[in-house]
Amino acid sequence: MPILKSLMTRISFVESTLCATRGIIKSISNERNIKIQILLCSIIIFFALLLNVSKTSLITIIVVCFLVIILEMFNKGFENLIDLISPEYNRDFGRIKDIMAGVVLLTFIMAALVSSLILYIPFIHFITQISKNTFSLFSLISLILLTSIILVVKLIKDKLSFN
Repeated sequence: MPILKSLMTRISFVESTLCATRGIIKSISNERNIKIQILLCSIIIFFALLLNVSKTSLITIIVVCFLVIILEMFNKGFENLIDLISPEYNRDFGRIKDIMAGVVLLTFIMAALVSSLILYIPFIHFITQISKNTFSLFSLISLILLTSIILVVKLIKDKLSFN
């Protein structure tokens, strides 16, 4: 242990920050779920800014979004550790992985509920205002349809390339 401790104390703050940044980048680049969560969080935060919610509400949305991503990274690290400890399937380790995935799912549901509750009234107000202007309403509907089509095509393309 003294050797390990002396090696750990020699790592500077900058080196430690670089290691942490590398871990974040690897998580984002290698994990599909984290990419999806970052996309969803970005959309939610964009709408919160667009709808001009209070700073407290915006901070709440940012915190719950980050919590989902943080727990997903923790879950993936935990899964990788279990796979190193026991490369072959182990039912007990499988249960632990399922519990960790459940933690992420519950956190995602919480983030979705919190964000929905915060954004509901401002969104209804926004739609009410925009529906008074036909061109704005048409533009919004077109943007939503175009985005939906792009996402569906991307999902189908990814699904086909996966098989």
